[in-house]
Amino acid sequence: MTEDRVQPALCAHRRALLAGIGGLGAVSLLAACGDDGATANTPASAPAEQAAGKPSAPAAGQPSANASGGAKTGPVGDTAQVPVGSGIVQNGVLIVQPVSGTFKVFDAACPHKGVLVKPPENGVVLCPAHASKFNPADGAKISGPTPTGLKELKSKIDGTTIMRME
Repeated sequence: MTEDRVQPALCAHRRALLAGIGGLGAVSLLAACGDDGATANTPASAPAEQAAGKPSAPAAGQPSANASGGAKTGPVGDTAQVPVGSGIVQNGVLIVQPVSGTFKVFDAACPHKGVLVKPPENGVVLCPAHASKFNPADGAKISGPTPTGLKELKSKIDGTTIMRME
């Protein structure tokens, strides 16, 4: 008879323990899904690169606390990579060639929420997060929730290398 009275108590204790463990698992999953800017959008290869002291650059369309990659000066691209009438996003910057031989460099972070913009398509630079649109020739705001246009960065061409100067 004592076994009958002990058994329900043990079962209740086990249920409470399992519920607690399940709750911890749910909390862990929710924490892993949060966007704290540190790990939620980090590529799988980033931890090894970061451990080796190499910076990783987020892909277009991903938020970035430091879209410009941290470097204020230095090479950001090669002129051969940038199509006439279009552009590329790399190293945290948007590089465009609106007309042949003219290159402009903009901070690729959308002024609205810091999400990296996409390279120009159909004559428009688009932020994939909230559909803000920018003019690729001068970075001006066309439409969307962004408060301003893209920030143009000082740059120069050194041979075929596009250099950021600020």
